Amino acid sequence: MVCEIPCRMDCVVSEWTAWSSCSQSCSNKNSDGKQTRSRTILALAGEGGKPCPPSQALHEYRSCNDHSCMQLHWETSPWGPCSEDTLVTALNATIGWNGEATCGVGIQTRKVFCVKSHVGQVMSKRCPDSTRPETVRPCLLPCKKDCTVTSFSEWTPCPRLCQSGNATIKQSRYRIVIQEAANGGQGCPDTLFEERECEDISLCPMYRWKPQKWSPCILVPEAVRQGIMGTGEACGKGVQTRAVSCVSDDNQSSEMTECLKQTKSMPPLVQECTVPCRDDCTFTAWSKFTPCSTNCETTRSRRRQITGKSRKKEKCQDADLYPLVETELCPCDVFISQPYGNWSDCILPEGRREPQRGLRVQGDSKECGEGVRFRAIACSDQNGRPVEPSRCSSSGFIQEECVIPCPFDCKLSDWSSWGSCSSSCGIGVRLRSKWLKEKPYNGGRPCPKLDLKNQAQVHEAVPCYSECDQYSWVVEHWSPCKIHNELRSLRCGGGTQSRKIRCVNTADSEGRTVDNSLCNQEEMPPETQSCSLLCPSECVMSEWGPWSKCTQSCDPHTMQRRTRHLLRPSLSSRTCAEDSQVRPCLLNENCFQFQYNLTEWSTCQLSENATCGQGVRTRLLSCVRSDGKPVGMDQCEERHLEKPQRMSVHCLVECVVNCQLSGWTAWTECSQTCGHGGRMSRTRFIVMPTQGEGRSCPTELTQQKTCPVTPCYSWVLGNWSACRLEGGDCGEGVQSRSLFCVVHNGSISNSAVRVDDALCKEMPFQDGILKQLCSVPCPGDCHLTEWSEWSTCELTCIDGRSFEMMGRQSRSRTYIIQSFENQDSCPQPVLETRPCTGGKCYHYTWKASLWSNNERTVWCQRSDGINVTGGCSPQARPAAIRQCNPACRKPFSYCTQGGVCGCEKGYTEIMRSNGFLDYCMKVPGSEDKKAHVKNLPGKNRPVNSKIHDIFKGWYLQPLDPDGRVKIWVYGVSGGGFLIMIFLVFTSYLVCKKPKPHQSTPPQQKPLTLAYDGDLDM
Repeated sequence: MVCEIPCRMDCVVSEWTAWSSCSQSCSNKNSDGKQTRSRTILALAGEGGKPCPPSQALHEYRSCNDHSCMQLHWETSPWGPCSEDTLVTALNATIGWNGEATCGVGIQTRKVFCVKSHVGQVMSKRCPDSTRPETVRPCLLPCKKDCTVTSFSEWTPCPRLCQSGNATIKQSRYRIVIQEAANGGQGCPDTLFEERECEDISLCPMYRWKPQKWSPCILVPEAVRQGIMGTGEACGKGVQTRAVSCVSDDNQSSEMTECLKQTKSMPPLVQECTVPCRDDCTFTAWSKFTPCSTNCETTRSRRRQITGKSRKKEKCQDADLYPLVETELCPCDVFISQPYGNWSDCILPEGRREPQRGLRVQGDSKECGEGVRFRAIACSDQNGRPVEPSRCSSSGFIQEECVIPCPFDCKLSDWSSWGSCSSSCGIGVRLRSKWLKEKPYNGGRPCPKLDLKNQAQVHEAVPCYSECDQYSWVVEHWSPCKIHNELRSLRCGGGTQSRKIRCVNTADSEGRTVDNSLCNQEEMPPETQSCSLLCPSECVMSEWGPWSKCTQSCDPHTMQRRTRHLLRPSLSSRTCAEDSQVRPCLLNENCFQFQYNLTEWSTCQLSENATCGQGVRTRLLSCVRSDGKPVGMDQCEERHLEKPQRMSVHCLVECVVNCQLSGWTAWTECSQTCGHGGRMSRTRFIVMPTQGEGRSCPTELTQQKTCPVTPCYSWVLGNWSACRLEGGDCGEGVQSRSLFCVVHNGSISNSAVRVDDALCKEMPFQDGILKQLCSVPCPGDCHLTEWSEWSTCELTCIDGRSFEMMGRQSRSRTYIIQSFENQDSCPQPVLETRPCTGGKCYHYTWKASLWSNNERTVWCQRSDGINVTGGCSPQARPAAIRQCNPACRKPFSYCTQGGVCGCEKGYTEIMRSNGFLDYCMKVPGSEDKKAHVKNLPGKNRPVNSKIHDIFKGWYLQPLDPDGRVKIWVYGVSGGGFLIMIFLVFTSYLVCKKPKPHQSTPPQQKPLTLAYDGDLDM
């Protein structure tokens, strides 16, 4: 290649730039495509040097894209669904897929059209075959999945025993969906729940009592013996009997037990009767009652007459004993109804049934709309007595219309079109969405999770990829350097030069200019730059060459280098500028690393027009620079980085299935046979639960309504009468009570009203229940009380925990003694226990009152606050009387409230060094007060029991109860001592011989008595 090196004074011109892009993608009649390149003057020529070329020689042009602009191109339709094709059998064995379980490889086809710009579709032969797109491609065939259901369960059993009445007994069975149909598989069957009537259900035969006529009245033998009838006549009270047999509906004789099973009681076989005596009053039968008017407060009456000889008897004329007219209130047909209980749930009309299989058709059973709700009534007569509710209402209910609001599902708009890719370079996301049009209410199908900001539900998001060089900057050549120097003589020095830049779409075959905002603004080339035109005497260097490449690890110890060379030496001795530069390889500054980046999985993409079933989720791959900037895939491919293999997976969009319910069952029998509080209910079952975003199942699966209040008739026992004795004031006797029928509303209380005994069923009590023996204790007898109430159930517990399932409760009875002298002959109190359930754990604690005079009350208390006898540990019982330790045995000492020994009033304590009392010393002047201490501590002073034993039988007691010597004992002792001295002195005078000279007797000392407080003197 020929090159030219400029001399010292020659003009220096740069190298030619690269050819620009073609100005047109094709040529037409008016213009052809052109490319340009240019060079610039680097240094002016000096005197005698080679001059610079003219401006025309600094630019060159050439033609490009000289083919005709006949704009023909191929267009394609969307790919069709994946279908089976026998031609791709060989392909199935050769194409490798992602290891997903599929049913082979199918094909997708599309149509290809040749289109002329601004004209439309033309014949295919006018477009080049070399660029013709593919019309067939392989695809994965998803497996067809048929609906899978379990086998029907066994029929629910029919009752084995016979059934009474005409009740229809049904049995049912069901099956469950295990897997929904997918990919065009066979759908699920419509019938998942079946009902049918039980066959061969035998009706229980009905039995009834068939009583015969009563026999003639037979006198009681005891009555005959007691002679209650007149002389020679048979009359008085007797009995009559009848036979009762059990017969079936067809009047066939049956076992008595069959009737007892159904009626529970047998008609009476014996009843009292009376054979009138001669002296008895006889009457005609009572006439019928007179008719009643419409007024409920009127009365009616009936009459009878005296017959035969009774008309002449005076006693039969007594109207008080034998009334001839009976009057009573007329039966009142005015009844009062009152609503009872709450309104029932709103009950909709029943759905129809399939006539063939007896299965409830859920689609015909309404879940909303107009219905009826019921409220029971309690019916009573004008006296407040409960009567049958049919007297007030034929159904026993009052009813009113109600409405169950229909559910409205969430409504969304149609799909929006796919949005543009969120990134103009690298990986982004394309979205399409639905907008909320109407919120759900009344239990309608809920909305998917919505974006609360804009109320849009992003239904599908797919990754997208935009080539990073799709839009690029195109620059034109720099203009000549414009010198800033104002002196026109100087044509060299610093200046500026400019160029035009534009953003073009590289994906467009014509390379049309687009808006500058689509190109990367950070990479926007400068439109102006500084330049310099070197003077003739200056050194001229070439442009810098490219930097050398860094290693892939971007080691900072590795250097980059670039060079340039000398184009023209300087005329002066000055050296030229450097011809090489180095710099370290710094990560994310002049050195970059690259890696593949994976997007998140897309939403499940279904085939065209599909709303649920199997689809595909995809993800995309991009190349990212270490500073986070997306770059072209070629950057990662040049470095042979490992690519992820799995870019798509199968997915399943669950199909929407609304909740399916069975029909309502029949109403149950009332929970109460009579009275208030009864309820009846009906239920339904979930046959198929909700799937996907289907309508959820209702919470109400059971409906209830209150039963009409029917009157209850019960036998009630009266209280026991006083004990009746025969001929005495004490001893054994008999007490009785009455039995009568009452009507009530389910609880026998003060509101119960007595009615005719015939309204109650057979009397449930024996005669022994109405009478019992009793006793009135005589003086000196032991009388046993009634049993106490059973105590609460109690468990044996350790630290508040019980280890037994059954508890115990007890009751007791004791004897009341009327004569205290006979207490030893009465037995001990009786205690009974029995097991019970539901017991509680109790703990027991000793409680004590405050001390008062060294005494206090001590009792045992249960954890529920009840004071009890027993339960607390006897060993842990606190003392009820406080005593000093050691005991107070010193004279005039006693135990104080503080629990130490003190002295009585009038004495002071002399204490030992160990703090205990040594003795009590008398306080002078307090002698007259010491014998009148009457407080409680004085009772606790210790006394000498031996001295008390010595004087126990004496009439005069020398000691006080508190152990002190009485005052008269001191007087007697002193008097006796003086008498003894007197006797000794007298004996001395009598026995003494007379002396001639009698001297004066010596003066004697007076005798004093000293008492040191000791009792041993």
